[in-house]
Amino acid sequence: MQQDNSSPKVAAQTSTLADLTAAARRTTGERPPPLVGCSLTLINDHIYLFGGRLVPTRTMVSTLYSLSLRTLEWRLLWPPAEPTTGDESAPTGPAARYFHSAEAWGTKIIVFGGEGYAETEGGAAEAEGDEEEQAPLCTLGDLCIWDTETSKWEFPEPECDEGVEPPAPRYAHLGAVSSVVGEGGEEKSVMLLMGGQDIRNTYLQSMNVLDLNLMRWVKSGQWTKSTGTYRAVATTSKWSVVPGGPLPSATSRSSTTSGRTRGESVSSAGGRSMGSAAAYVMDEKKKDEIRKGLVSGGDEAALGLPKGETLVQLSYSVKPTAENPEPLLLFSNFNFTQVRRDLDLISAPVHPDHPLDATSLSALMSGLTLPPGLRFPTGTIVGRHLLIFGTFLSHAVNNFSIWALDLGESGGVGVLAKVQEKEPLNWMRIDPGSVLSQGSWNRALGWNNSVVVLGDRERDIATDYDHRQTNFTHVAFIDLEAFGVYQPPTQPLPPVAQSFGLLTLSQPFLADFEICCSDGVRLGCSRKLLEDRWTWFRVRLADFKLRAKGMLTAQQKRIDAQAEAEDSESVADDTPPTPVTATTTTNNADRSPTASSEFSNEIRLTPRTLNLPEASPVVQAFLQYLYTLTLCTPHQFDLPVLTSLLVFSKSYEDSNLRALCVHALHETLSSGQWTAAQVYEASTLGGCTALQIRALRILMGGPRNKLRSTPPEPPFPTGTHRAAVSS
Repeated sequence: MQQDNSSPKVAAQTSTLADLTAAARRTTGERPPPLVGCSLTLINDHIYLFGGRLVPTRTMVSTLYSLSLRTLEWRLLWPPAEPTTGDESAPTGPAARYFHSAEAWGTKIIVFGGEGYAETEGGAAEAEGDEEEQAPLCTLGDLCIWDTETSKWEFPEPECDEGVEPPAPRYAHLGAVSSVVGEGGEEKSVMLLMGGQDIRNTYLQSMNVLDLNLMRWVKSGQWTKSTGTYRAVATTSKWSVVPGGPLPSATSRSSTTSGRTRGESVSSAGGRSMGSAAAYVMDEKKKDEIRKGLVSGGDEAALGLPKGETLVQLSYSVKPTAENPEPLLLFSNFNFTQVRRDLDLISAPVHPDHPLDATSLSALMSGLTLPPGLRFPTGTIVGRHLLIFGTFLSHAVNNFSIWALDLGESGGVGVLAKVQEKEPLNWMRIDPGSVLSQGSWNRALGWNNSVVVLGDRERDIATDYDHRQTNFTHVAFIDLEAFGVYQPPTQPLPPVAQSFGLLTLSQPFLADFEICCSDGVRLGCSRKLLEDRWTWFRVRLADFKLRAKGMLTAQQKRIDAQAEAEDSESVADDTPPTPVTATTTTNNADRSPTASSEFSNEIRLTPRTLNLPEASPVVQAFLQYLYTLTLCTPHQFDLPVLTSLLVFSKSYEDSNLRALCVHALHETLSSGQWTAAQVYEASTLGGCTALQIRALRILMGGPRNKLRSTPPEPPFPTGTHRAAVSS
C-alpha cells in the first residue's frame, strides 16, 4: 500500500503539445438528461447508457440510450418510442435502478443489481412525485441482458453449481467480463462481481463468478477489503500482448534472396548494398524435406539465408487463451486528503477449479508523480498500460484526471514476473491540455487508442460532483498514441508461415508477375498474392480487365462493321484493319472518365508487369510485407526503408501496413534504437501526427546534447504517383 498526497504537475513546455492530442465536440440527437449512478458501456463504436436517477426529481429510470462515436448522435433505444398498449406480448424492460453494473459481452450488455424501488403489496411501486411519496428503496439482485443486434431485453435466471452461492443483492459494486479462446476457436466468457453495498450501506466482502456461456454461477469466494465504485475499479484486457524480439531458429535478411530475378543486384539509393542477388536454389532433398514438414519455416538452410541475422518480431496483440488468460487488475484509492493506493492482481476466473488468488502490486507502483485521489474511478487496459480515469478535487485544482500505469512488455500476463523480480510499475499522467481544464467532465471510457470523456464544458465539475451528476452534452477525445499508449496490431500469420512466405518469395520459378521499379530493377512475385492481399492492386487490375474487355469488344465491332461493308459493296479492300496499339490503349484510357486517378500518368499495368515509381529496396520491403503480412526482416527495419514504407502505405492505401510502420517506429523510439529527432522526421514525412507529438515531447524533455546522435538518412525517393494504365 502506498501513501502520499501527490497531485498532478504539468510541465509548461508540453502544455501546447497536449492541446494537439485532445478535442471536444457537442453531441446531438435525443440527448439524455443529467443523471446520477447511470452505467456507460462501450460496444464497437457505440456507448450505451442505462438507468440512473434524474437530478431534478430524484426519480430512478430504466431508459437506455446509445451514442454513436462516429456521428456523435444520441438515440433513445428503450422504452420504445411507440409502446404497444393492451398487448400481452408487448416487450417488457428491466426495473428502474442506479449504481448497477453493466458489462460488455460481445454484442450484449450484462446488467446486474443496483438500487431500485421495492415492490409494494399492489405490485411494482410507482416512482413519481416528491421523494417523500416515492416507494421505499431496495437493492436488486436480478440479471438483465440487452442484445444490441435484436434490440431486445433478456431476463435469464442462472442456477448455481453445487456448493456455489449466488451473489447477494447489492449496489455500487464492481464487475468485469473475462474472455478466452479455446483450442477449437470457441470463446468462453465469465463475469466477476465483487464488493458493493447492501440496503444498509454495509460493504459486502464477496466475489461471484457467472459463466456467461452456460448462464450458471460457477464460483464464489470472499474478498476481505471494502470495495465499491466510489473508490475502486476492476478491469481486464480483451487482448494479450506478445513481446517482440528475434525469432528463435529463424534467420532472415531476406533482402539478399527475396524478389530477385535475372541475377540482378539490388542496391539502395546512396550506395547502401543490399547483398548478393544470386537466387538460392534448394536441392531436391531439401525441397522434399520441406514438403514433408520435416524442416521448420524458420530453418536457415531451408530459407537459404546467411547465418548471423534473424527474423525480427514486433510485439503484437492476440486474443487471450485458456492456457494464458488475462488476469484482473483492481485499483483502489482511499483517504483522499492523504491518499492511499492499492493495486491487486486477481487470477483469471475463467477456470472454475482454480481459486481466485490475489497478489498485491502496491509496493511496485512508482513514477515521478502518482495518481491523486480519484472519485468514482473507471479504467481499462490498452496494450501494455492500465488506464485509470476519475474526478480529482482539491483546494487548488478541480479537474478530470487520466493516468496510465506501464505493466511491462507482456501486459497483464507478465505482471507476476515483475513481482518476483521486484521491477517497478511506473505511473504516467496523460495530459489532455486545456480541453478538460474547464467544464464538468464526469465519465470516461477507452475506445480504440483514445479516451472518450463525457461531460458539459459549460458547467462546474465541483458543483456537479456534489450532486454526483453526469452530463452528456459534450464529448472529448484524447489521443493516447501521442503518449506511447496504444494497442499493438495483430499478427495474422505465425512465424512459421512468415518464414515460408519469405521462402516462397525467394524462388524465381514461383513468380508469374514482375514489378518494375524506378531504378530499373525487376522483382518477381505472384500476381494472385498481389491481388488477394493488396487492395490497391486488386482495384487497378479489375479496372484493367474491364478496359481490356471494352477494347476487345470495340475492336470486334470495327472488324464486323468492316466485314459487313465489304460484303455489301462486294469490293475487296486492300487496307487492313487498324490494330489496337499500346499507345491507342493509353490514349483511350486517359480519355475515359473512370480513369481519373492521381496515379494515372506514371504507373503502368500490363498482364505480367506493373511499373511503380518506387525504388527497388522499398518495393522489395513491401513484397516481404505482402508475403508475411508483417514487418519481420532487418531490411524492413532500416530507417530509410521503413520511412519510405510509411509513405508508401499512405499513397497506396494500405492501412494495415501503415499501422505496422507506425508501431515499429514507436518501438524503436521506446528502445532508443533511433533518436527522437529521427523518428520525428520519419513521422513528419509519413503524416503521423500522434507519433510526431510523442517524438517531439521526448525531444523537449531530453538534454539538448541528446536530441540527435547522428543525422537521419533520407528516405528513398518516391515517385510523383501520376500514372497511366496501358495494355
